Amino acid sequence: MTKERDVVLDILRALAILMVVTVHTWSLARIDANAYPVLSVVYACFHRCGVPLFVMISGALQLSAPVRPLGEFYKKRYLRILIPFFIWSAIVYTLSCLAGKYPDIHSLSDGVLCYIPYMLTNRINEAYWFIGLIVALYAITPFLQRTLQACSRNELIGICVVWLCYVLLRRFYPSLYLLEYTSRLTYFLGFYILGYLLYREWGKRLTAKPNAVIRAISDCSYMTYLMHMVFITPFYMLVGFSGATAPMWLLMLMPISTSILVVAICTFGGVLLKKILPIYRYLGIN
Repeated sequence: MTKERDVVLDILRALAILMVVTVHTWSLARIDANAYPVLSVVYACFHRCGVPLFVMISGALQLSAPVRPLGEFYKKRYLRILIPFFIWSAIVYTLSCLAGKYPDIHSLSDGVLCYIPYMLTNRINEAYWFIGLIVALYAITPFLQRTLQACSRNELIGICVVWLCYVLLRRFYPSLYLLEYTSRLTYFLGFYILGYLLYREWGKRLTAKPNAVIRAISDCSYMTYLMHMVFITPFYMLVGFSGATAPMWLLMLMPISTSILVVAICTFGGVLLKKILPIYRYLGIN
């Protein structure tokens, strides 16, 4: 992968993590969507774009990579995904317990016994549903690589057109019998393949100037995703922000400004950890 192409993906990854964080700064602001429908639609755009963009970036990189033995691929990818997840989910879980988030946990033993069940049922952090999606996509990636890399441009476009038709049917006719047994994985698999198609056809043409700040945000994006939720509510409490009573101008600015602040804090922390810890890659930092 050339330096120029890497820079463009850094920009997209930085944009994607800002979108994902903004989804949660908006949801935790508790703003009445019925009272502010236009503002709600604007912030809904972040929700619609953030995760698909991340999935497309993953598809661009993973599906275009050389085909490797299954054991080598799974070991490399899953260690890079799961070890940071276990570390940060344990930290977030501990902080949540200390903050009294779980009324059914009354002692240290309760906390230890509930960690695995809470993690498996996504009760530690709702944003962690993305981990299951990536694990599933990586499970089929070696097989997709062999298939898609042998496809022509027109064949790939045909696959994406079929997927787009599926998405439109699911959106406008969700009660269609054949759609009742499809899952979220099918929906995001299309973005995964679409990212590969776009990258294969136009990736070599993309150029951009390197930027240290963008690169740092990109390098720390996975760690930011895993830990950003712990900052949002405390910040709102610190500044006394309430989505139910704040004026319109503050409702417009607070979620996005909070997102920028949280991304900055997480990136600064990631850069610092990268300098002092030789095992920084196990924390989700590139």
